[in-house]
Amino acid sequence: MKLKFSGSRAIAGRMVAIAVLVFCLLPVERAAAWDIDVRTASMGLIDDHWQLSARIDYRLTNKALEALDSGVALTFRMEVKVDRVRNWLPNAGVIDEYREWQLSYEPLTERYIVSYPDEREPTSHGTLFGALNALGWVQALPVADAETFLPGETYVVAVRAVLDQQRLPGPLRLLTFWDRGLSLESDWYEWRMTP
Repeated sequence: MKLKFSGSRAIAGRMVAIAVLVFCLLPVERAAAWDIDVRTASMGLIDDHWQLSARIDYRLTNKALEALDSGVALTFRMEVKVDRVRNWLPNAGVIDEYREWQLSYEPLTERYIVSYPDEREPTSHGTLFGALNALGWVQALPVADAETFLPGETYVVAVRAVLDQQRLPGPLRLLTFWDRGLSLESDWYEWRMTP
């Protein structure tokens, strides 16, 4: 037995399907608006060291903001991977390391503090925007000695930034398993270079 639908019922069914699809996509779009984005990155040889410079945009979720305002320091890890390109074999790993920055809030002084991975003094900022801007400027960060890269070889360099959930306090770390509000990470930003 075949069922026949009138034209208006078929159109209504399609409209419902479209509405469900749009409704399902809204949370994904909203989640993508709050994340980390590596805008640009490059490496150069300065004073016999390969140094990394990058621009990273940090956009915190409401959960991350609540944690920060409650006195939880947020540790952001920048991961750097460098592989030497080989023709007939898999690429050879040359560098696989990370550096950590920390963002904290002092309610008493109403200041945001950014701590750096090098020996630089932490900086104090009156606004979250200023702190996130300082956090996102990576300048001349030493990554490798001059001898690490062979002249004439091609290398693939990849950089990404993530919120280190393992550095969160225990109870908050357990919540990250169910709540994605503290799962912030960027995509890998990749480029090729030939020294």
